[in-house]
Amino acid sequence: MFLALVVFSTYISIKDWQTQKISNKSLLFGLLSFLPLSILQGENLQLLTLLICSCIAPLLIFAKVGAGDVKLLALLAVFFLPSTLIILLNFLSAISVISTVLLVIQGARYRSLGASIAFGPAICGAVIWCAR
Repeated sequence: MFLALVVFSTYISIKDWQTQKISNKSLLFGLLSFLPLSILQGENLQLLTLLICSCIAPLLIFAKVGAGDVKLLALLAVFFLPSTLIILLNFLSAISVISTVLLVIQGARYRSLGASIAFGPAICGAVIWCAR
């Protein structure tokens, strides 16, 4: 399951970096890949985490996080992020560090911090960090 996460996250991160978009087809492919794997391995879905993501989704959209990023977070959270305080703190720490690195790279690339960043790699990296 972890290998599937890494492969899917790499694909999503590259596509998001190139296009600034996360397509619904890619997310559906991830869902259709992770669901049978989790059933075969007998892993539980993290429904409480999905509920929490659903509750904070309007805040993320209001903060100008893309809808694809929010859907990606919900998809990965339901399979890989149990709702514990330690996981939440690890996730927030990892996403903060990765986002900062992405901001620096984007600032150097476009010579401006006003450009939007691809947030998908930060989400994927933080989930991989927590799922290891």
